Amino acid sequence: MNDKLRVKTDHSLVRDLKSNAIINSNNNEYKKFLEISKIKYEEKKKIEDLKKQVEEIKNDLNDIKILLKSIVDKWFINNSSRVLINYSNGSIC
Repeated sequence: MNDKLRVKTDHSLVRDLKSNAIINSNNNEYKKFLEISKIKYEEKKKIEDLKKQVEEIKNDLNDIKILLKSIVDKWFINNSSRVLINYSNGSIC
């Protein structure tokens, strides 16, 4: 017994009589769909990887900023008696 019926408006489509679903029987279209799906998945994965890398770089830069600030703070504490600030023009001598 044939459990599929060809759709009149498109010969690549068939109706499964058991589930009443429309099925595309064109293998070339199916292969194209799989290929496009794979490309989209890879693009999405690449974007997610780039987002992760950017976040890691932001965290690294923040760590560097904190480290530099602590170095500068320590330098000023250790050299505070040697640093003269000319308040008239704001320069450090």
